Order: sequence, then structure tokens, then C-alpha cells
Amino acid sequence: MVTMQQEKGTSIFYGWVIVAATFVLLMINAGITYSTPVLFRFFETDFTIGRAEAAFLFSCSQVLAFVAGPFAGGLAERAGPRVAVGSGLLLMITGLLGASLAPSYVILVICYGAIGLGSGSIYIPLLGLIQRWFYRRRGSATGIATTGVGIGTLAFPVLSASVADTFGWRVVYVGFAGLCVSIGLLAVSFLVADPKLRGLTPDGVVDEATPTTGEQAAAGLGFSEVLRDGQFYLIYFSSFGAAVLSFMAFVHLPQQLAESGRDHMQAATVISVIGLFSLVSRLGGGAWADRIGRVVMIRAALLLMLLTSALWAAHAWSPNARSIGVFFAVAALLGITYGLCIALLPSVIADSFGNKQISRIIGVVYTSFALASFVGPTAAGLLHDRYGNYGLALVLCFVLSALTLVASFGFKKRF
Repeated sequence: MVTMQQEKGTSIFYGWVIVAATFVLLMINAGITYSTPVLFRFFETDFTIGRAEAAFLFSCSQVLAFVAGPFAGGLAERAGPRVAVGSGLLLMITGLLGASLAPSYVILVICYGAIGLGSGSIYIPLLGLIQRWFYRRRGSATGIATTGVGIGTLAFPVLSASVADTFGWRVVYVGFAGLCVSIGLLAVSFLVADPKLRGLTPDGVVDEATPTTGEQAAAGLGFSEVLRDGQFYLIYFSSFGAAVLSFMAFVHLPQQLAESGRDHMQAATVISVIGLFSLVSRLGGGAWADRIGRVVMIRAALLLMLLTSALWAAHAWSPNARSIGVFFAVAALLGITYGLCIALLPSVIADSFGNKQISRIIGVVYTSFALASFVGPTAAGLLHDRYGNYGLALVLCFVLSALTLVASFGFKKRF
């Protein structure tokens, strides 16, 4: 017999409060992160830099974000998510205010480093936290929580471009800092490290026929065991491959559209399209994955990513490479695949290695994103500057996407 476990005086399982707080924090984090590409033109003008240098700002922040992940995950397991995520917010606020006052490109890079460290200290502990609060509905909970990334990606870039056009890009960063202080810190106060601290079990379900559900949700491999496990490296490589194409889209798809003769607001809208379709896929993808299998669903997402990369590369090499419809189709398809991968990856990691040291393991896997964010956008920017187009970079992305899909067939659910 299955019954819902609730706290006295409330009809809501506290895990859903954790999901709501995570949603808000991820929305702010992603919105700030993915507004950067639409501001490249201001950076290029104010600091007299090229496309590669502008893309390096994004790459720098993302590298440091995911390098910070394992340390932030370890801190969350020792001191709790409020300490880890709250520290990350303070770092991000410092970087944002510094960027708003930056007198030179070098200072802006340093400030973006602080933003990146703060972003990673927010992101990784939150993903690990959701896995501790849910077991059977892990895919649904992670999907709903990471919908915040989709909302942030949908809304923030267009708003940022509009505000920057009217008031200047430095005002945008002051506004971001204010948002972190006023809403971000409030959301942090609702975070609780483990359902046991509130007398609850994962999912808020007591299953009398399966009394070990809570033990299953807490079981898992130790960190040293994970590093000796071949599946860890398959997941790591697949994460890298998927991230390269995702970061390419966020950084260079708007620039490619602008170079085709479209205005800058249309270019900013491309990122919002990615966010919109990412939002849709997260909302439905997590629940479907809980039914048909999270590993099966992530393979389907990687297959769609491969087909999308083929479309994008073919369009770049076609004689009529200025069709706005193809640009938005690529953005929509990449939004779906990006949303599914972001929603499912933490759950696939937990299904593979368990929850024993989940935050730290997620943090280490997500260092693949750091490598991807540095290699992908920066290398594509260099190839663009060398050849005047993105054709070669997109062919290489297609090859990487194919290898990523092949690697995913080594994933198996074990916990």
C-alpha cells in the first residue's frame, strides 16, 4: 500500500518547495548566463575586441562555473545547500557589480570569472539536492526544477538587449545584481539538505510493500568507485559532446543570424526560441522519462541533436544560407534537445551511481561542460575569424554529435 507522507499542518510535500526554490534560482542563473551573447556587440564596440575575444567572456565564465562544481558539490554535502548556494550568489553579485564598472576588457574578464564561479556554486548543489528529495519521480522533479533554465533563457536575453539599447549594457548588470539580492537570497532560505531533516522520505511516499525505497534513494557508489567505473567516462564524454553543440548555439547562432542581414533583436530572439522549446521539453520530458526510462529518453534526445546538427551544418554550406526559417527551426530543435539533456542528465547520473555522493559526482561530470564551453565557442570563433563562416565548425559538431550518441548506448540504470 502506497501512502503520501506529509508534514504536520501542511498538505504539500516539502520536496516540491525545494523544486520551486530551485526553479527560481536556476531561472536567475541561466538568464544572466545566456544574456551574455546578445551583449557581444556592446563589448566589441566599448573595448575594441573581436568576436573570439567576446566569445571568450562566455567561455571563461562557463569553464570556471563547471570547474567550481565539484568543490561546490562537496561543500553542499558538508555544510548544506544554503551555505554553498548562498556563497555562489554572493560571488555572482560581486562579479556583476564589478562588470558594470569595468574600465577595460581585462577587468571584464576577471569579473566574468567571478560570475562563473558563482554560477557553478549555485547550479551543481541544486541539481544534487533534487536527487536526494526524489527517487521515483526524479525525472519529473528535475524537469520541473530545470524549467527555470528555460524561462531564464527565454525571457532574459530579449529583455537584456532591449534595456541595453535604451540605457546601456552596464545598467543591465546592475539590475542582475539587484535581482540576485532581492529574490535569489530569499529562495536560498528555503533549501533543506535532506528529507530526513524534516522527518520525511524521498518523494514523500511510504510504500508498505517496498520498505527499502528510502534506502534505495540514499544508496550508491563512493567517489573513488565512480572514478574506476567505465560508465562514468561514457557519461562524461556524452555530456561534453552535447554541451559543445548547445554552447555553439547559444553563442554563435545569434551572430550567424545577424551576419545573414537580420537585425540584432531578431538575433536575440533566437536564444529566446531555444529557451521556449527547452521549457516545453523539460515540462513533458521528465514525466515521460519516468515512464519509459530516463536512459532511453536521453538517447532519443541525443539522436535528435545529431539530426539537428546535420541540418545546421547543411544550411551553413548551402548556397542559400540566409533563410530565417532554418535558423529558427535549428533553434527550436536544439531547444528541445538541450532541455531534455539538462533535465535528464542529473537523474541519469543518480540512476547510474546512486545518491551516496551525488552532488560531488554531478559536479565532476559537469566539468565536461567547462571543457565544452571553452573548446566549442572559442574554437568556432577562431574558425569563423579564419574562414569567414561557421561551415567547418558545424561539420566538426556533427561528427562529435554522432560519437556522443554512440557512447550513450553504454548507459545502464543501476540504482
